[in-house]
Amino acid sequence: MSDLFCDDVITYRADPDGATFDGKAGFRDAAADWAEDFIEWQLLPQEFTDLGEEGVLVRVRQIAEGRSSGVRVDEDYWFLYELTGSKVSKLSFYSRHTDALKAAGLSE
Repeated sequence: MSDLFCDDVITYRADPDGATFDGKAGFRDAAADWAEDFIEWQLLPQEFTDLGEEGVLVRVRQIAEGRSSGVRVDEDYWFLYELTGSKVSKLSFYSRHTDALKAAGLSE
């Protein structure tokens, strides 16, 4: 997946803290931070919204189990992939559909 990213890709996490991560290493850090409290963690793409040359918005189903709690998690997130040429220049994670639509310049 790293080959699909620009070297200076920006990863943005809207929740819980609006954190930004720089570069491919930053993406790996963001992904590791998200997944570290889960076992059997899966992200399953569910729906794609083509934004043309601008990018794509993807509804993703997260299915996992809390490492300590054992609580099953089954919920949707939205990933906004922004493109520069054929590479991802920014990847943003949203837990609310309305926030993802607004970031993508769309409305419900």
